[in-house]
Amino acid sequence: MEERLERITTAIRSALHEGQTNWSIQFLTAKDPRFTQAWDVAKQIPGWFEEVNAVSQFLVIADLRPRCIVEIGSYLGRSTVFFAKTLEVLGIDGMVTAIDPHTGDRQHLENLGISELPSLEMFRSHLRATGLQDRVQAIVASSHDAVADWKDPIDYLFIDGWHSYEAVVQDGHDWVPRLDDRGVVLFDDATRISDVRRGVDELVADHTICLYGDAFGQAFAGRRPDIPPSVRTVLRSFRPLTRHIPGHRTTR
Repeated sequence: MEERLERITTAIRSALHEGQTNWSIQFLTAKDPRFTQAWDVAKQIPGWFEEVNAVSQFLVIADLRPRCIVEIGSYLGRSTVFFAKTLEVLGIDGMVTAIDPHTGDRQHLENLGISELPSLEMFRSHLRATGLQDRVQAIVASSHDAVADWKDPIDYLFIDGWHSYEAVVQDGHDWVPRLDDRGVVLFDDATRISDVRRGVDELVADHTICLYGDAFGQAFAGRRPDIPPSVRTVLRSFRPLTRHIPGHRTTR
């Protein structure tokens, strides 16, 4: 009986989660239908960058209109292509800098028990196939090595590198000080992976970032406490069906 009840509960939670995610995608896409032009290209690339994360970021980029986007962790280029195509769709004269040593994704390496899984050639192939190579500067290095030569202010920072506590804290300390005062930083998998959550919490505690909130597995933050209107919109769209239920988690 208990096992059956657990299966039913799991099924209900899964259906509710899927329904809420679909509602959020539709709600956010309606805010700016140009999103579909960027997503229709990016979704052809293999990867874990999901539609709900993409539309959330599209609205923020449309609001900020960044000329300099830095992405830490590119893998096969799905998010890279999305950022580059978004700049093109929005008519922004900007560049995406994609930083990755291209030695393999942590999950794949650990599951396969290997130390390296090269991804650079596939990454470059995807940029060429989508015709976006001129909008992307690829730096083949670890994020910590790459920051030593970085000089330009960053308008938009996406941290999706090695998902360990130490790496998240290091990326925050290395790269957030280079973020423009008005810029936004996103930490991927901040509520899905405990090490990433701990790292973000540490960056909040030592005042490296001001946390705006979590939505769809990502943490939105900046250097100043003023939350951009687009980020508020994204946060309001998260879990709209359960946010008023007693006991729903509203803080980290």
